[in-house]
Amino acid sequence: MFIAAGPDWGRHPCSLSHIMDVVVREHSVIWINSIAQRAPRLSRQDLVRAVHKAMASIRSTSRPASDGPLVIHPRAVPYHKYAPVRSVNGWLIARQLKPLLARFAGHKVILVATNPAAVALANSLRPDATIYFCMDEYARMQDSDRRLIEVCEPLMLSRADATVVTARTLVESKTWRGKIPVYLPQGVDVAHFRKRAQPQAALAALPRPVIGFQGIIGGRVDIELLEKIARTFPWASLVLAGKEEVDITPLKRLPNVHALGPIPYADLPSVIQVFDVGLVAYRNDAHVACVNPLKLLEYLALGQEVVSVYLPELLAHSEYVRWARNHEEYLAVLGEVLARHPFDPADKGRRAAYAASHSWKVRARDFLALCDHLLAKPYSATPTLDGAVDHRQRTPV
Repeated sequence: MFIAAGPDWGRHPCSLSHIMDVVVREHSVIWINSIAQRAPRLSRQDLVRAVHKAMASIRSTSRPASDGPLVIHPRAVPYHKYAPVRSVNGWLIARQLKPLLARFAGHKVILVATNPAAVALANSLRPDATIYFCMDEYARMQDSDRRLIEVCEPLMLSRADATVVTARTLVESKTWRGKIPVYLPQGVDVAHFRKRAQPQAALAALPRPVIGFQGIIGGRVDIELLEKIARTFPWASLVLAGKEEVDITPLKRLPNVHALGPIPYADLPSVIQVFDVGLVAYRNDAHVACVNPLKLLEYLALGQEVVSVYLPELLAHSEYVRWARNHEEYLAVLGEVLARHPFDPADKGRRAAYAASHSWKVRARDFLALCDHLLAKPYSATPTLDGAVDHRQRTPV
């Protein structure tokens, strides 16, 4: 069985939640909602979020719709960079899990965590295997506490039996004392995105071609590039589908820009099926080298043309994605693509078939193969950087 610690289930689907959505069809999964990668700030948004988290932790465990995992709201204090707090948090969450784990006596337990602060849970819970599932260079993310990551990540890299990374550039930075991470790139739920859904009348009536960006519109997104796109191609419609974490008021004032706000994952297909071209428009900084965007394969699953800024991860998809290294190149490439609209159905089919070969079912199969390998390996005591030594005995299976 699996204990997965990641973002809040159903809030912002991530690589691990997509994989667990497949794994749960054959294995028991307990999902631990976010224990936070930064301490809350004195802001209204953080205070409201803290209250919601505190109230949720009081409620009993629940099972989401559609046969998902058992979800628990952890009782934890979000100041993980302090060793005593980590120890208390690990004990508290392990105590929460105890009655649930009693239902699965005799099962091998694998802990998978996206947040390195979950190292304390690994030390308290002592699972049969621990996997650190690293989806980004967290210390560079705007919404992470750099000091927390710098303290906790070495602990987790030392403690984990394996580290999984979603971008090749993370393999080197997450290699720890000879333990090389496993590269497991992003996938896509092809069936989900190919559901035929009736788009909103306003979307269906937009002038063609429709250029679209889906995802959180935050500090990572190149707002200046999006504005240049809207101004350079005024006859096209630019649709932005995602939560706005930065002010884009000037961009939304342009007549061909249509900002839809946050779209639930369940409703996302009905929106992005309207796109003719999908955009990956991130700022050109050091962080972008670690990015492997989920949206890339989601666009391709619909057979859409994709124009992106340069990302190292694009090299694996270079036959199906157009990319550029600066704004001028980006506008030129996008202009070439738009000049071919309406697009050849055969090309759309080729892109969709390619995306299907990268399904989450394929990724889950590879992930489970790693888990089988970890459980079959003879176990030796592993010293952790917190000073503890894990003396568990593992029985080969």
